[in-house]
Amino acid sequence: MIAGIGLYLLALITQATAVGFSIYLLLRTNSYRKTFSYLSVAYILMLGRRITPSFDFSNDGNLNLLDAALAAVISTLILLGTLYIKRLLSNLESLNLTLLQINKTDSLTGALSRPETFSRTLLEIERSFRTKNKLALLMIDIDHFKLVNDTYGHSVGDAVLLNLARYCQAELRVIDIFGRVGGEEFLVVLPGTDQAQAFEVAERLRKHVAKEVLAKVADTEIHISISIGITVFDPSQRHDGFAPNIMSRYYEECDRAMYQAKTAGRNQCKLSVGP
Repeated sequence: MIAGIGLYLLALITQATAVGFSIYLLLRTNSYRKTFSYLSVAYILMLGRRITPSFDFSNDGNLNLLDAALAAVISTLILLGTLYIKRLLSNLESLNLTLLQINKTDSLTGALSRPETFSRTLLEIERSFRTKNKLALLMIDIDHFKLVNDTYGHSVGDAVLLNLARYCQAELRVIDIFGRVGGEEFLVVLPGTDQAQAFEVAERLRKHVAKEVLAKVADTEIHISISIGITVFDPSQRHDGFAPNIMSRYYEECDRAMYQAKTAGRNQCKLSVGP
């Protein structure tokens, strides 16, 4: 009889623990609320079934040892299954965070990915409207990058891209946006920056990159130059359209300014007054 009581107590404690974990999972996640709601209700009802034999025993003194043993085994399996679900959910959340981080960054350079760059630029345009602060966009393109790939190979070209991103990010503020938007094209977004300040930043980036060794093959040091197009968004001016349309226009404008720098001889910065 003592063994039976002990088994029932074990079943009650084990299943109550499973109920606690199922409710924890219900409160923790937004993705599987319905699933864990059903699971929690089922566990609570099963827990009620486990309590019923205790009342029967207190009334008539009879105890089914086999039922007590099965209750302990079933409750233990339920708890183990719930713990396994909890571990699976934790692993899934960790994997989702990793995938989210991968989607936000360029795998080669560590710069922001193209979608993430545009997403953050949109937020900065909207913030610019609220704060009335100007917003500068810089389009950076490596001069004669195809020649680097053709001469030294794509692995060296990758090293050039990686080091360019590192050097540029080292020169920028924490609040600035730096993203890879094309093969050898990078977009820099500078919140609270007017035209003169933007040109100063662009020139600093251009000169810094020009003097650095971007890659090395045997005894050959590889230097590159960059061309930069600059445009500045002024929220105080009249703008038609939503933030996505504004971003598209200013993106195209700084891209045109960059090609003007290319046409003018490369390794220089060109200003645009805006679309």
